[in-house]
Amino acid sequence: MWWVNADILCVLISTIPQFLSSYLVDILSVLSKEYGAAGTAKVTEALGSKIKMRILLPAISKTTDTIISSNVHNLPAVTDTFSKCIESNGTHDIKSHVTTITEVFTKLLSYRDVSTNYDATTEAATIGCFVSLVYKLTEKEFLPLLMRLLEWSRAGGDKAATFYNLTACLSDKLQALFLLFGGSIFLDLVDQLKACKPAEVALEFESKRQKVTPLSADLAQYALATLYNILRYDNSHTFITPDRFEALLPVLLDLISLPDITHLCPALSHLPVAANNERLWKQFNFQLLNLSKSPVPKVRANVLEVYSSFITKLGQDYSTLLPDSLPFLSELLEDSDNRVEDLAHGVVKKIEEVTGESMDQYL
Repeated sequence: MWWVNADILCVLISTIPQFLSSYLVDILSVLSKEYGAAGTAKVTEALGSKIKMRILLPAISKTTDTIISSNVHNLPAVTDTFSKCIESNGTHDIKSHVTTITEVFTKLLSYRDVSTNYDATTEAATIGCFVSLVYKLTEKEFLPLLMRLLEWSRAGGDKAATFYNLTACLSDKLQALFLLFGGSIFLDLVDQLKACKPAEVALEFESKRQKVTPLSADLAQYALATLYNILRYDNSHTFITPDRFEALLPVLLDLISLPDITHLCPALSHLPVAANNERLWKQFNFQLLNLSKSPVPKVRANVLEVYSSFITKLGQDYSTLLPDSLPFLSELLEDSDNRVEDLAHGVVKKIEEVTGESMDQYL
């Protein structure tokens, strides 16, 4: 039975790890097939903690190649072993093998690109493993690794989606520390968001849903999550310079016609807040509200959703924008679409809550 073999393997790994190098690929291959059975987690932990990194890494790399090239991409055993290996080794060992480690990660991160039966939990396990590595690197050590992966992501396929899934997780875990690296991926992030723009914005909005492909939807989600994390953790308001604001705003506004703005709304509404500049607030205010003149009801509704979030985030500072907003709001309160009209009334109520004054005298 497997659990008996697992116990025997754990004993062997603990007592004679130096004699197992020739068998590591076979052990990892069996683990991949049996993973989830009783005892397998103990074996991966023993492998990762007892086998020297210089011996284990080639076996992980070779096993990954085999699994990735097969029809069944069962990677959790490999990622768990790899993660335990990273956790169990010191910074010096990791620095000594960073090139091999990078190569292994590019293979593991290729899973989405080659899999015919993609499973998000498998990619999440690889990303979790990568995060454990990052915690052991300095800024100077991590930046070249990030740049290597950025270059890898430009090779096409689903690699860009995987890369920004990775950065979304990293930016959430590292928070303000990720701002040290945000500038290095900024231009590519903008380019990827440009690529996520729906191919057509037609009057028959609902009939053009198919123009937003599943891949671009995933990429948009991850890129926007990365951007939002950068914006919300920029407590010093130094990342969004006027130039970066000018580069981002039109790209984000082009996404306002997306069928689902769940991920766009927090990033777009936080952009002017992160800029912390009254001139840029006014520019954002006008350009966003100007989109409410769209003949497409869904676009008008999206504008109001983002605008409501923007008002909440800006707080009492919104008062300076009210005079410029009133003409747009007056039209939206009489919109022919019931949902748009309801959202407009909600925005007016939000303004009253923030400013502390009634809008009846203005509207």
